[in-house]
Amino acid sequence: MLAVVRLLIPITVLILLCAARMASAAVPPAPTLDIADLTAQRVRAPAEFLVTAPDTTLDELPLDGFRPLTGRDVNQGISDRAFWIRMRLHNSGNAPVHWVLSHETTYLDLMTVYWVDNGGQWHECSLTDRAPFDKRMLDYRRLAFKHATPPGGSTTLYLRLAYEKPDSVSLNLDLAEAGRFADQSRREYALYGLYYGAMLVLVFISLAGAGLLRQWLFFQYAVFLVASALMWALLNGFAFQFLWPQSVFWHNEGFHILYLLMAASAFQFSRGFLRTRQRFPGIDRAIRCVQAIMMLGILMRFAGFYEPVLVLSFVGLLSLILLAPLGFWAYRQGQHYARWYAIAWVLYGIGLALGVISAGTPWLHWGMDSLVFAQAAGVLEALLLLVALGERLISWDRDRRMALRMAHQDPLTGLNNRRGMSLVYETFRQRFERTGLPVFLILIDLDHFKQINDTYGHEAGDQVLVDLADLLNRTSRPADVCIRYGGEEFVLLLQVPSEAVALDIAERIRLDFAGTPTEHEGRAIRHTLTAGIAPVFAADVQLSPSQMLRDADRALYQAKRQGRNRCRLYQGPSRHTS
Repeated sequence: MLAVVRLLIPITVLILLCAARMASAAVPPAPTLDIADLTAQRVRAPAEFLVTAPDTTLDELPLDGFRPLTGRDVNQGISDRAFWIRMRLHNSGNAPVHWVLSHETTYLDLMTVYWVDNGGQWHECSLTDRAPFDKRMLDYRRLAFKHATPPGGSTTLYLRLAYEKPDSVSLNLDLAEAGRFADQSRREYALYGLYYGAMLVLVFISLAGAGLLRQWLFFQYAVFLVASALMWALLNGFAFQFLWPQSVFWHNEGFHILYLLMAASAFQFSRGFLRTRQRFPGIDRAIRCVQAIMMLGILMRFAGFYEPVLVLSFVGLLSLILLAPLGFWAYRQGQHYARWYAIAWVLYGIGLALGVISAGTPWLHWGMDSLVFAQAAGVLEALLLLVALGERLISWDRDRRMALRMAHQDPLTGLNNRRGMSLVYETFRQRFERTGLPVFLILIDLDHFKQINDTYGHEAGDQVLVDLADLLNRTSRPADVCIRYGGEEFVLLLQVPSEAVALDIAERIRLDFAGTPTEHEGRAIRHTLTAGIAPVFAADVQLSPSQMLRDADRALYQAKRQGRNRCRLYQGPSRHTS
C-alpha cells in the first residue's frame, strides 16, 4: 500500500503541474502598462487586440493571435465579430490606484471585463446597454468599469467587446484615474449642456416665429432642430440616461429611426426654404421619393428589420451633403438668402459624412472623434439656418412690398397710379387727425395733349408725361404724394396751411412746366397745363375720395373754360362732408 502511495504522489504532482501549464496557456500573458502616475489616456500599445468569432470564450483565446493596438486599428467598420483587448496594469506606487475604463461609443452592446489582481483568482463583470440604465456600474452615459490596483501590485485585464447584431465597431477605450475621470465627466456634461441649451433656445425662437409670423417654414425648422437634437442625445448617451432610462428598445433600436427622421425633416425644411416645388420641380419629386423611402425604413425598423435599415440610415445621412450644392444652385438662380443655407450644409454635411465613414468603414483611423466635429458643426449650422430664415423673411417682405409698389405704380412715369389712391387718402386722413393741418388735392391736366401726340408722335407725348412727372417729384416735398391718375391727368396730394399756399404751389408747377419745353429728337415741344385745386380735409371739410376728385375736377373745368394754362381753386356752392 505504501508503495502505491509513493507512486501516486509524483503522478499527482505531475498532473497538477500540467494543469497549471494548461491554465496559463489558456489565458495568454498580457503586456504591462505602469499606472502609478496615471491621469487620463487612450488605450494603445503595449495593449493588444484580437478579433475572434462571436462565441469565443476566454480560455479559447490563442497564445499568439494578439497584435499591438495602434491608431490604425481603431475603426473596424460594421462587424458582428468579437473584439478582445488585453493589458496588464502595474502599480509601482505605494498607494492603490483607482481607475476607470470606458468605451468611446454609447451604442456598444456588451463589454465583458475579466480581471485578476496579483495573479490571484479571475473575476468577470458584464456591462451592457441591453439592460435599464440604473443597472450600470457607474452613473455615466457610456459603459464604464471601475477598479483599484493595489500598491506594488498589478491587474491583468481581458476585455471582450461585442454586439448582438452587426454594428459599427470602435476599439477606442479611455483609461483614467478615478478622480480625473470624475473631473472630465463634469466638464463634458457642462459642454454638452451648452449645446442642448443652445438648441433649446433655437427651437423656442423658431416656434415663436411660427406662431407670431404665421410662417410654416419656421415650424419645419423647429421639427428639424428637435429631430437633430434627439439624434445627438441618443449618440451622446443622454437620451438613455435622462429621457428614457428604462427603455432598452429606444436606446438600441432608436438610432436608425432618428437618423432617418432627422434626414427626412432636413429635406422637408429644404423643400420649403428653397421653394423646390416652384423652382426645381424635378428635384422636388426626387426629394419626395427619398423621403418616402426614409419613412418606409422607419416602418421597417419597427417591424424588426435591421441590416437593410442600418444601411439605409447611413445612406440617408450621407445624402444630406447634397443639400449644400443644391443651396448654391438656388443662390445662383437668384435666391440670395440661400447662401447661408448652403454654407450651413457644407459644414454639417462634411461632419456627418466623416462620422458615417468612420462608423461604417475602417478607412479612417480616428475612432468616433469626427462626431464631435459634426455635433459642433450642427450648432453652427442651426445658427446659420436661422440667419438664412431671417434673410429669407426680409427678402419675402421686400418682394411683397415691391409687388405692392409695382401694383400701385405707373410704369411710364414711376409715380403712384390711381389704384393707390385709397391707400394715400387714408394716410392723409390720419395725418390730418393727428396734426390738424389742412389737406389739398391738385388735379392737373395737360393742355392739348392729343395735339402733341398727333404732331410729334406718341414717343414724344410719353416724354412730355415723363418730364411733368419729374417736375412734380422735384417740386413736391417728401410727405407729398404724386399720382398719375390716367392719360394726361395727374394728382398731387399735400398738406399746407391754407388755400393760398396750395394755389401758390400749383402756380409754380404751372409756370415751370410752361417755361421748360421738352427736348425730343432735336425739337423743343412747348406745353402748358391747367390745374384745379380742392380742399380735402380742413376745419369744415372732410371729403370722400370721390367727392375730392369731383370738386377738383369742377375747378379744373372752370379753369379750362377760362382759357387753360391757369390754376383755379374750387368755389362750390357749399362745403361737403363725407
